[in-house]
Amino acid sequence: MLLTCVCVTDLRITFRTTHTLANLLTHKDRAHDKYSLSGLYKLACPDCHKAYAGQTRRQFSSRYKEHKTAWCNHSTTSNFAQNLIEEAHSFGPMNQIMEIVHYHKKGAHLNILEKFHIHIESVKNNHLIDPQTIHPNAIFDALIKPNRPTFKPYNCPTPSPRL
Repeated sequence: MLLTCVCVTDLRITFRTTHTLANLLTHKDRAHDKYSLSGLYKLACPDCHKAYAGQTRRQFSSRYKEHKTAWCNHSTTSNFAQNLIEEAHSFGPMNQIMEIVHYHKKGAHLNILEKFHIHIESVKNNHLIDPQTIHPNAIFDALIKPNRPTFKPYNCPTPSPRL
């Protein structure tokens, strides 16, 4: 039917693509609010500066609100809030206490990243969670403190001045 209409009216059909050279060479950067994404985050107590590392598949802002709600309601649903309640510490604003460590989707890779950052904070004795959740990890220790041989120059005789 379409073909007969085109033939009778003497129209020519053309096709157009959206994959033009200009579209392929220009990068449209979508400005996302960094708290609207998901991944690994770190919360720091505003009073003692101890850290809590956690992950979320939802928005970082949603997870922050859950921690804050738990703190306001004296709930035990958040380990971070529970520690602040036990120590009678304050809860700071999101842009001051929340650090985005890594943007990532939920999965095994994110689980390892979370364990690594928990390990880093525990090695610095800066972790809020009880030490029973921390297990020794030789690989993480090697990544944190690589055993590089130290260079010690031997004593060279100083060259005598030329006359």
